[in-house]
Amino acid sequence: MTSPGVATIERAMTAARALLARPHLTVVSGEPDFDLRQIARIIAGSEIVDGRGQLEDLLGRLDAEIERAAAVTPKTLDLIGHTRSRSSLVTLGDWMIDASNPATVTVFRGLADREVLPRLGVHALRLLGCSSAGTAQGRATICTLADLLGIEVYGSRELMSAGHYDAGGFRDCWSFLLVSASELRRAASGGGMVPAKHRYPRVLDLDALPAITLGARPAGCPRRIASAQAAHQILQLVRRLEGASMPGPAATPTCELALPSAMPDAYHIAHVLFDGAFLQFYPDGMAASGIGFPTEDAGALCRIIAALEPGPELSH
Repeated sequence: MTSPGVATIERAMTAARALLARPHLTVVSGEPDFDLRQIARIIAGSEIVDGRGQLEDLLGRLDAEIERAAAVTPKTLDLIGHTRSRSSLVTLGDWMIDASNPATVTVFRGLADREVLPRLGVHALRLLGCSSAGTAQGRATICTLADLLGIEVYGSRELMSAGHYDAGGFRDCWSFLLVSASELRRAASGGGMVPAKHRYPRVLDLDALPAITLGARPAGCPRRIASAQAAHQILQLVRRLEGASMPGPAATPTCELALPSAMPDAYHIAHVLFDGAFLQFYPDGMAASGIGFPTEDAGALCRIIAALEPGPELSH
């Protein structure tokens, strides 16, 4: 009969081999935070760490299982954490990944010297935090880590939320949000341009939004009219301090929301993007590009929308 201790070890070994077979090794910061916990729940097989020691322990355990693994799949190592400092550096628990810090350099140089990442099949490191490539220090960290590890390293040019992930990890359709060390080096040498990022996030002020009478709506996009109570519920789900222009081709909205304004028979318009992961508002006017705001819970938003009254069926 297998003892409980042996059974625990066997389960850990089986879990390690399963991670080696995945195309993304996803590590989430273990700090007590709602958004990070939600991301960890969304991603199957994600690992939570509280700092650099736990990250090294995780990679060491996986390295020990390589010979017993049926296959080692080529993969990215995705480190997910907030970028709370002005320098937009990703943190894992109590560890800020800052290449100007000798302790951080020691961690990654040690991984390179022992060739841990190549054995695990890791061909790229991705620092997945809001605007992790948005500051000079953040970009320097990305390039320095690429030099140390000898692999491509990526950071984010924009804000990030749980909507960017599914069970497999960071969704491929959002890859345009990332910028590589190679691209940053080319831009720094004048050999190419990295798309510019906004200097600061936009803040959602409902009263400052244009109020319009309802007319034509995007073809194929249903319109829903929100009551004052429903509008309040919707806005409770919006991360109102984290607005940004949506890079890449314009996304097709799945629904148009008409939120009541202080003007009679006039509404503030918002478009639902990416299955409720974002709401796009138009603080600069309906003719200007919209500003996308991530939502806290796309499923809750969709449930509220499903209960709303349909709007006038006017279209182009």
